[in-house]
Amino acid sequence: MSQVCGIQSFAYDDGPGRGVRALEFRTGSGLRFVALPDRAMDIAYAEFGGAPLCWVSGTGPVAPGFYSPHGWDWLRSFFGGMLTTCGLSNVGEACEDRGVYLPQEQFGAHGRISNTPAREIGYSAGWDGDRYLLRANGTMVETAAQGEKLVLRRTIESEMGACAITVSDVVANDCYAPCPFELLYHINIGYPLLDEGAHILAHCASVAGLDEASQRGVGSLGRLTGPRPDAPEEVFLLELVADADGMCSVAFANERFGEGRGLGVALRFPKAALPYFHVWKRLAQREYVLGFEPGNCTVQGRVRQRARGDLRHLQPGEKAASTIEIRVLASNEEIAAFARDNCVAPL
Repeated sequence: MSQVCGIQSFAYDDGPGRGVRALEFRTGSGLRFVALPDRAMDIAYAEFGGAPLCWVSGTGPVAPGFYSPHGWDWLRSFFGGMLTTCGLSNVGEACEDRGVYLPQEQFGAHGRISNTPAREIGYSAGWDGDRYLLRANGTMVETAAQGEKLVLRRTIESEMGACAITVSDVVANDCYAPCPFELLYHINIGYPLLDEGAHILAHCASVAGLDEASQRGVGSLGRLTGPRPDAPEEVFLLELVADADGMCSVAFANERFGEGRGLGVALRFPKAALPYFHVWKRLAQREYVLGFEPGNCTVQGRVRQRARGDLRHLQPGEKAASTIEIRVLASNEEIAAFARDNCVAPL
């Protein structure tokens, strides 16, 4: 079966990524992706039929020992990739806020969890009835003595012949006190999927820019150009409309890809668990990326979230579950079917 599909474990052996453990999934459909147990089981690389699906920053998969919690130092280990997890105590801007034990504590941008190595790692490939399943799991603990103890248990699944990845998370508060809980999935689309003429497919009730530059760009959110030296960084908050099952669906599609064959990436996730959806748009030269960011919070930091009155907390022993599916749309026919079935339209 390893000729067709499977999971291969390895470790990087050069530069700041030296020693980082990795799991390479191959589904046999042309989908290949690499999850990093030493980086919260995040997905650093993904491709379909040899074509990259995601943007990877110049840092590459940096080992967690290089993580710095100060200010925006998070960017020095932000590899981008198909999935970077943000949280669990803070998402967005660095801030100072009261902690579980300390009266004031510094919380770095986008939190610690992406730089947290997994424990209790397992992976397998095998038959379940007539399906050949690929599965990996790990546990990440974000904790401090006399502080928070947030435990993230993650399972990544795919199967032979599939063009989809399912990431299932359960976060538990194993602390003695209520803990603020913020979680965001940072999914990063890059070239050649991201290109001039590509577009976002969504069913949304409203769009808002999070700063002045973004507010000016609301009307051109779905207008994607090639890389430009003067391209601003913009972040938008979309109010997505869920279907009858409470699920939100959104996609990025490039119908010109492959001489008109078409290629896209679609997300599906529960709105109750992940009510916020941001689009990060940075169409700059050498930093050419568009991010899809479902989460349970905004990207403005926990202090602003608290001021809004909707900072999520987990009580002692409480758990929160969320699942996100990342699916490849391998042709214009699949893109059209996704738009029709999910009532989404170009922005």
